Amino acid sequence: MMGNPRKTQTEKAEKAILFNWLQRFGSRFRTGFILTDPSVSDDPVVFINEAFTEITGYPSEEVIGQNLRFMQGEETDMELIEEINKKLRKGMPANAEILHYKKDGTPFWNELVIQPLVDEKGEVLFTSSFILDVTERKKDESLLRLQEEIFSGINAGAELSDLLQKIGTVVESFFPKGSVCSILFKEQNDGWYIGAADSVPDQLLGEILDNEALETSYISEDVIVMENNQEKVLQGEKPVIDFHSNWSVPTFDSEDEMDGLVTVFVKKNGNPTETQIQFLKKMVPIVQMTRKHYTQQAEYRRLAFTDPQTGLPNRHAFLNQLKHNLLDGQGHFVAVIEPGEYAKIVDLYGRNAADELFIQLGKRIEKAGKRNSNFIGRFSSASLVITGESGEGNYLFELGTIVTEPFIVAGQELFITLKIGISFSEGDKKSEEELLRRADIAMSDAKKKPGNAMSFYRDLQNEETIKEMKIVNELSKALIAQEIDVYLQPKVDLKDGAIIGFEALARWFSPVLGPVPPNLFIPAAENMGKIIELEIIILSKVMEWLRKRQKTGEKMYQVAVNISVHHFFDRTFVEKLIRLADNHDLSPEYIMLEMTESIGLVDIQKAKSIFHALNAAGFEISVDDFGVGYSSLSYLPQLPLCELKIDRSFISELDEPGTLAVVRTIIQLAENLNLTTVAEGIEEERHIEILRNLGCKVGQGFYYYKPMPLQEIQRLLAE
Repeated sequence: MMGNPRKTQTEKAEKAILFNWLQRFGSRFRTGFILTDPSVSDDPVVFINEAFTEITGYPSEEVIGQNLRFMQGEETDMELIEEINKKLRKGMPANAEILHYKKDGTPFWNELVIQPLVDEKGEVLFTSSFILDVTERKKDESLLRLQEEIFSGINAGAELSDLLQKIGTVVESFFPKGSVCSILFKEQNDGWYIGAADSVPDQLLGEILDNEALETSYISEDVIVMENNQEKVLQGEKPVIDFHSNWSVPTFDSEDEMDGLVTVFVKKNGNPTETQIQFLKKMVPIVQMTRKHYTQQAEYRRLAFTDPQTGLPNRHAFLNQLKHNLLDGQGHFVAVIEPGEYAKIVDLYGRNAADELFIQLGKRIEKAGKRNSNFIGRFSSASLVITGESGEGNYLFELGTIVTEPFIVAGQELFITLKIGISFSEGDKKSEEELLRRADIAMSDAKKKPGNAMSFYRDLQNEETIKEMKIVNELSKALIAQEIDVYLQPKVDLKDGAIIGFEALARWFSPVLGPVPPNLFIPAAENMGKIIELEIIILSKVMEWLRKRQKTGEKMYQVAVNISVHHFFDRTFVEKLIRLADNHDLSPEYIMLEMTESIGLVDIQKAKSIFHALNAAGFEISVDDFGVGYSSLSYLPQLPLCELKIDRSFISELDEPGTLAVVRTIIQLAENLNLTTVAEGIEEERHIEILRNLGCKVGQGFYYYKPMPLQEIQRLLAE
């Protein structure tokens, strides 16, 4: 049924009359005024007033017919834009302060007031927007916040470079898009050093540092404008250096000598506006204040937290560090170390000689533990103290080796022994003073023993920690000696129990410690940063077993190998796996990689890239222990997976209605995503029928087979 043509014509006429009235109305305002027409595709601008052009630099002929997106830029808050659009689509007014960009690329804070104009039917005829440049107010607010953050940072012990970079970032945000800022300081020899310049290309820094204009004397009112002499450098078709000029304001010391330079590099020629000049000048006292107060605070901290005789952190600094460490709730150790000959050295050569011994000893200990983030300090006149995470303390067992070479004290070669007392926190919220007291008690026990001696503060809890440290100490040797064995547990078809594949499991029998459970040595390998090395050993042994079966013409099976998320931070991960398979002349189709749900905590875009690369190479990917880890399901449809393994904790409780509902949901989810489900930990026959009825097709567990060495698997498959 056709609409009424006369009515439609009337509506158009009324809209035209309204438009003419709005043009006259908006032209009178000193604030920017915009009209858009949402009834036309892409909601184009149909009118702007002169104030809008004065604010943004855009003339009417460049704006009419455009969507207001032309004012958006890199730092525009797109989430806020979407919130505004949602309101407008509902015919509701909106107001917000949002970062927009002028025609020349200069960012400005726009105070927007937007009002849809609707007819009697509720249809939006036009959207009117008032804009106001509130950048100056925002600048003042930003400067106040910056000063507060600088003072807070100084008091919190932040680095000067970080504080100055914060200033540089604020400067960049109020200049044309792509502008970068550097803060330079003059050294006593008239050279220059960089205070902050994270976003400035090296070529630009080199140019300004070599510029003879910097040797000229300036008065504090100067703003230095220089054209960049560096020719544009191209990389392909893209300019690497595309900055045409730089604007600088100098900073001055108490004697009115120039001691620094705040510079903005911009991608255009010409001079800064008066507003930009004033903003740069406002940065000068902030930079001077930051440098002065930081220097003062750094000196106060140095005096308060440094042992004056050795330059090492003192007891006060150590207690602060230990207190900070304990807040993370992780396990930490404290080791007090004393030369057994300390008293004799003081008697023979004096305390200055003993201090020199500690300087040398501190350097040797630091070198021995250089791969760990441990903290060394002076505990007392007779001892040093170390703290770090429990998993990083394995090198303490080897400290005896650092005293095999003599120390030079008072011009004499001296050999010493070390007495070491150790205590552990293990996340039990012991106070820092209590941990030091316990380590000191252990030290007293060590001093009763001859030669290099180590004692632990012992209680039931610490016995376990000592065992873990021994595991850490032995595991490095085990990895080198290839002591880690591979056991395989069959995966079976739940219809008939036929073996269809295997899961590889790591097992370790230590000549020193005996059998070590995986739940102890695998976390130890992660803490040591050795987990990748361990998993490569497992993969190599699995591939070697498969290669031998392939060579002898035996039936081939797919083997699943657990891979930790640590591999996702190794750039050569995919390349290593492909090369490993090639070295064994093995098709990747026989290897399935099992990832735990913690893969959801890795950057999902990075994970997608790696998973697709693995898939393209021929590896299949499974998610292990599903349902007990990372709770978000959003990553599942984004990754090229082939299998979900239902955690054994669900299978053991299948009789519980709630657990049954969870397992049913997991299986349905897997079916919807075209994934195979594998039930782990099947130990009772009655669970098999339940799983079959739920649609689960594959299982593994002690009901069928326990994990077995490769030799037993060979015999099993030969039967």
